[in-house]
Amino acid sequence: MKSKTISSLISVFNRQNPRLKPAAGLASAGRRASVAATLLLSLGMMQPAWASEGRAKLNEFFTTVNSMQSGFIQEVFDDKGQLKQKSRGMVFLQRPGRFRWQYAAPDAHVIVADGRNVWTHDVELDQVTVKPTRRALSAAPVGMLLNKQPVETQFKVTEMNAANSKLEWFHLVPHKKDSDFTSMDLGMSANGIQEMVLEDKFGQQTYIHFQGMSLDINIAPDRFKFVPPANADIIGNVQ
Repeated sequence: MKSKTISSLISVFNRQNPRLKPAAGLASAGRRASVAATLLLSLGMMQPAWASEGRAKLNEFFTTVNSMQSGFIQEVFDDKGQLKQKSRGMVFLQRPGRFRWQYAAPDAHVIVADGRNVWTHDVELDQVTVKPTRRALSAAPVGMLLNKQPVETQFKVTEMNAANSKLEWFHLVPHKKDSDFTSMDLGMSANGIQEMVLEDKFGQQTYIHFQGMSLDINIAPDRFKFVPPANADIIGNVQ
C-alpha cells in the first residue's frame, strides 16, 4: 500500500466524496453518505459566521501565501469506500516550485521537489526515484499548488452545500483535461485550508486533514534539498 501512498501525492490524489454536493439544488447528501462521511463532516448544524469569507480565504491561499508548514493525516480509500491505508507526517511548501512531503508512519518515505527535480525516497526499499519537476507534477494536484495565481486560472470553482460541516467547502475541477485527478474539494476555516479530498480517474479517494498549519513562515532551505543515500538504488536522471 506504500507505493499507492506515494503515487497518490504526486499523480493520483483522489476523491470519492458523496457527502458534499455543489449547491445548485441537488439531492440531499444524506442519501449518498458513505463510510467516509464521519471523517469529513463535523456535527455542527449551522454555518459559522465567517462562512461568507471562505471564498476570500480560498483566493488568498492561492495568490498570496508564500510558504506553508503543517502536520497531516492521510487516508486512502478504495472505490468501494473501504479504508485501505492511513499515514501521517509533515508537509512543507515554499512557492514557487518547492515542497517536502514527509511520511513518519507507518512507513517512512519522503517526496521532495527542489525546484528542478522531484525526488521520491522509499526508506524501507532504499530506493530513490527522480524526475524533472515539469514531467513529474504537470498533471498532479500538488503541482497546481506550487505557484501563486488566482484559483480560477487552474480550476472551475463551485461552492458546495455542506450545512452539517463547520468548514466552508469548495469543489475544484481542473481546466487541464489530462490531469491525473478529476476534482479537488477544499474545506476552509477562518484559518485557511483545513481539509482536502481528491478523486482520481479510478474511483479511489484520498482524504487529508491538516493539523497545526502555519503560513508565511521561514522554512530552512535544507528542507527542500535531497541527497540520495550512498547505497540507494536510483531510478531516473537528474535534470
